[in-house]
Amino acid sequence: MDQFCRWWFVLLVVACLCPGSSAEESVTSIPMELRRNLPFVQVMVNGKGPFTFGIDTGTGGEALVMPDLIQQLGLPVKGEIEVGDPSGKNPRKVRTVSVASIKLGDVEFKGVTGVEFQPSRMGGNCDGILGFTLFHDYLFTLDYPGQQVRMARGSLTPDGNNEVVSFLAPNDVPTIELEVGGQKIDAHIDSRGKGLSLPEKFMQGLKLLSDPVVIGRGRTVSSEFEIKGAQLASDIHAGGYTFTQPFVEINPVFPVGNFGSAVLVNFTVTFDQKNNLVRLVSKDKKITISPPQKREVPASPK
Repeated sequence: MDQFCRWWFVLLVVACLCPGSSAEESVTSIPMELRRNLPFVQVMVNGKGPFTFGIDTGTGGEALVMPDLIQQLGLPVKGEIEVGDPSGKNPRKVRTVSVASIKLGDVEFKGVTGVEFQPSRMGGNCDGILGFTLFHDYLFTLDYPGQQVRMARGSLTPDGNNEVVSFLAPNDVPTIELEVGGQKIDAHIDSRGKGLSLPEKFMQGLKLLSDPVVIGRGRTVSSEFEIKGAQLASDIHAGGYTFTQPFVEINPVFPVGNFGSAVLVNFTVTFDQKNNLVRLVSKDKKITISPPQKREVPASPK
């Protein structure tokens, strides 16, 4: 059995020259289905399928696998780990399984460790989740406007347009810096997060254009909580982009912000995990974030 550990999960055939990057040689490109702005793809698992997997850049592991798929494919139990969310509260133990291969387009990932988990059905049924670190060896792109997932060889370099920015990866989750009302705050780039979220404690120093209202309930592997939202009187800046007086979620549990799907749907996002750089490309430099419908957030471990 694997050593017990803690794992936070806080989802062209020729080389071409792209802004803010070196030569990028395409490896594969596949369709990406958006369900309520959450990305899903078709994958082969151990040569069988296709199966529907979500993509979660807020999950620091390689993959989550649903219990039904584990049983269907007879995936062998490998060990167990402890999972939780960024609150650090109420972690729990779950099984890990060995997955011989996951094939996404022309790319096959071998020897994948899957974590048994049953997420929320937000966005409909799926068989599993692909985590951020699975794509470590590639330039990994989520093209929301074009609804494609791409993988390429190459690297990003900082540019003069602030389209390419650096990120940190605590617990293997990409985290960028936002500027809000003259203050700095870290935020996860989270493809299975729903909105633009700020910690409740951070909101105390900000002016609002509307009173906070309840917009839903949040649920993670460790926590359940009420989510409120309000429109800011100030703008939020990320890289070269401005979110003009956006409607933001107010999260009472997490100590960091969340740059979720309501934001990401405006972008083509490319990650270079080897150099801790991310490229955000949108046709608009100023973006509006409107209030969401009342809902629950996905129960993905962070």
